[in-house]
Amino acid sequence: MIRNTILASAFLCASLVTAPLAAGADGPSDGPSDGWQRVGSGILGGVSGMALVEGAPVGHGLADAVVVRDNKGDREARVATVSLRPGQDPVVRELAWFGVVPGDLEALDAVPGSPGHYIAVTGRGDAYHVVVAHGRATAEADPVALPGRRDGDDYEGFALHRDRSGRTFAVWATRGSGDRPAVVYASSVRIGTYDVEFGSVSARQEFTVPFPDQDEVRHISDLKVLQDGTVMVSSASDPHAGDGPFASAVYDAGRLTVNVAHDAVLRLKPERELSPLNLFTKRDNRKIEAIAFLSGRHAIWGTDDENDGGSVKFDRVGR
Repeated sequence: MIRNTILASAFLCASLVTAPLAAGADGPSDGPSDGWQRVGSGILGGVSGMALVEGAPVGHGLADAVVVRDNKGDREARVATVSLRPGQDPVVRELAWFGVVPGDLEALDAVPGSPGHYIAVTGRGDAYHVVVAHGRATAEADPVALPGRRDGDDYEGFALHRDRSGRTFAVWATRGSGDRPAVVYASSVRIGTYDVEFGSVSARQEFTVPFPDQDEVRHISDLKVLQDGTVMVSSASDPHAGDGPFASAVYDAGRLTVNVAHDAVLRLKPERELSPLNLFTKRDNRKIEAIAFLSGRHAIWGTDDENDGGSVKFDRVGR
């Protein structure tokens, strides 16, 4: 446990609390023609992971979400809440971080059946159990290494899935780069009041996408698992220029199933069978690094557009 660490590091991050901020206050809102809404400005305002708030109402243009930002400085924001309402600018609140300060947070998902509880994952594969409440984000215990983590891996996707038996499984992925595939893993996971305990890796599969196909291709930039076990991923390309241009796509990547031994099984599609459900070219200039799914075929995309900050968009999956 890290209660003493929490008290010590609270002072480092208390300055992150801000008043609710309409997204347009830091710069002009994106026009209604493309549907994107700004939720962070500049290089520190990107969205690298996103999860819907369990129990909050959702609908057309309506959602409450928690987002993570891949910042590295001690006093830079890590977690924010985003309130989205039809016809209004997003209201964004950066949260104070209490606990061991993480490196760059790259992925986030909500703990099923535990409102306010989330697992956030860093690029190097450290998983934090985070409670979001009372205007702050609290790391409830020391971070736990993802099973099979290796030095040099870059993790960008993480999801939690509860099956019909009530068991919870974790699915996570490295991003890959160009000719190097992403690697997707799955295991059981037990999430207590404070701790997180992963089982051994029961499934591992490489994964590549046909688009984007230029610049540095990140085959998986985020990952979520739908209620029926469908594995959804986003991919993105990055020319390593602060203004892009970026490109992105969203795919139905395959399925997560559970065998008779109650182990997670991945059945991902080979690249030749993949076709983008949603595609954003360099002309769109969006680097999708966060995805969340509503009921039916509706979703929210989140971007880390480097110098242009972070934006979100409600969209229909498979337009």
